[in-house]
Amino acid sequence: MQRLMPHCRQKTSMSVGKQLLLNVRPRPDAQLADFAGPVYAPVLAAVRSWLGLPGSLLYLYGEPGYGRSHLLAALCAEAEQRGLSALVLSLPEVLEAGPELLVGLEQQAILALDDVDAVAGRRDWEVGLFHLFNRAAAQGGSMIFSAAAPPGQLGLVLPDLVSRLGQAAVWSMPRPDDASREALVLAAAQRRGWVLDADVLRYLCQRLPREPGRLLGGLEALDQASLAAGRRLTVPFVRACLDGLGELGAKDSG
Repeated sequence: MQRLMPHCRQKTSMSVGKQLLLNVRPRPDAQLADFAGPVYAPVLAAVRSWLGLPGSLLYLYGEPGYGRSHLLAALCAEAEQRGLSALVLSLPEVLEAGPELLVGLEQQAILALDDVDAVAGRRDWEVGLFHLFNRAAAQGGSMIFSAAAPPGQLGLVLPDLVSRLGQAAVWSMPRPDDASREALVLAAAQRRGWVLDADVLRYLCQRLPREPGRLLGGLEALDQASLAAGRRLTVPFVRACLDGLGELGAKDSG
């Protein structure tokens, strides 16, 4: 999976009459298994079903902190494991590059557009997305979108784009509950070979951010600190590490 951002040294080939410089970052540690617990079961089933349907559309919405971006990354990672090309594009991070950035992206088997609401009211971007829809449909590619609200509530000015988004299967992201956060921590711990005492697990669930991506970022930081210090994870050690992380170590209200 690739993630595109502007202002980098790596070139990507696009038929836009000029070369755009893009930053291609490696995928984060994201897996569909991160979305454990009953609260995620319906949307996870829909995502897995969607992944097996070429040329399909899926739309996820939910408040910031509910894990939309992390789910898109996990979905694209799963697609790559199945031998499919996949790309995540965070629209707020590429707006200044212009909608020409979208030309050629339809070549991906799976194209994930994160935070679609960022283009609302920007007609050039809305037109660019509309044409990308048509090109991807002609090539049989699948597209998944995320936003803070359903398609009809984004404030888009191009009716044709609203219509295209309305063709997608729409699912709302649930608020991560305590059981799902605990399952996420346990799954991440298992990947790292950790054996967590009950009091450490309880403390991690209380202190780490609620949003799955930021939560896993906190666990990765703890893993690095543990390796560097040659220490196992205890409540005092975790507390000291998270206090040093500042905002990342504070529980996320979203």
